[in-house]
Amino acid sequence: MPHCVIECPADLARIVNFDVLVEAVHDAAEASGLFSAGDVKARLVLANHYRVGGKRAPYVHINVHILSGRSEFQKQALARDIASAVCALLPQVEMISVEVRDIALHSYANRALIAGVSEAI
Repeated sequence: MPHCVIECPADLARIVNFDVLVEAVHDAAEASGLFSAGDVKARLVLANHYRVGGKRAPYVHINVHILSGRSEFQKQALARDIASAVCALLPQVEMISVEVRDIALHSYANRALIAGVSEAI
């Protein structure tokens, strides 16, 4: 945990290396101190068909899925830290947003939980 899902247009590759973008999001989440080392997952989902304000304009939106239990202050700080990292990387992109979403623990499973490892969360 967490899962950081970055959404942006495919043609944003003209102004940023996607590996660098994924690394910036990953590193900002990891630097938050909210997660154990090695637990942050970041991935990029590219859009080929999109509109921003009625036109094809660059954007980046990041959904950060975390297990419930963090305070509103912690979630707000995480969102701001990730947004700040992406804004610094892409000063020419006006539409940058981050949303932190809670995952209810009672409706979550992963390989380690299935195997009975209690520290998998």
